[in-house]
Amino acid sequence: MKILGIAIIAVLLLIGGAVAVAAAPVEVIVYAPDEVSPDSDFTASVSIGEVMDFDGCYYDVSFDASVLRLDGVTSGLIGSTTISVEEYWEVGPGIWRVVQSLPGAIGVTGSGYLAVLHFHVIGSEGYSSDINISGSLYDTIAEEIAAIWTGDSIVVTPVLPGDANGDGVINALDITKVMRIAALLDAPTPGADVNQDGAVNVLDVTATKLTICCG
Repeated sequence: MKILGIAIIAVLLLIGGAVAVAAAPVEVIVYAPDEVSPDSDFTASVSIGEVMDFDGCYYDVSFDASVLRLDGVTSGLIGSTTISVEEYWEVGPGIWRVVQSLPGAIGVTGSGYLAVLHFHVIGSEGYSSDINISGSLYDTIAEEIAAIWTGDSIVVTPVLPGDANGDGVINALDITKVMRIAALLDAPTPGADVNQDGAVNVLDVTATKLTICCG
């Protein structure tokens, strides 16, 4: 009887441990810049923590439509597997539904990001917006995967000369952005006209470099 009791306890401990591991929710988190400039573009990634046998999901992204405009949603990546965006549409002002899935029932295990959200700032300086997210994840047998969904927020700050990509900092990425704008490959942004002469050209490239190295 004593041996049987020990065996039962061991089985219960094993079952309990398995349940505890299975019950751990997957974290899905939006990462966006803290500060953005008026009339600028920025991206926010939808990060996903370690997940097992992921096969698809749908979720709603919501924000203040008087401050932000969603211009696009592009595919994510878990490990080396692309998480395709099947479709997305506007449910209501500032609310968008995103649907993603893998072809077939192959599933993927790992961590990475579900998608990239492409925003344009339409709000004025001093405005702010939360970027909320909620939805459901599913595995290869169509069972829901427990998840915690966490959003982020942005604040619209004054235009910073030299911050050509509107991410709130001036670095090498802004040099590239100014060069592309000067070459007419990208549309002008408020921060690209570093010397404030009304045009974006090689002088602004030089001014950006000086701002980075000399402050």
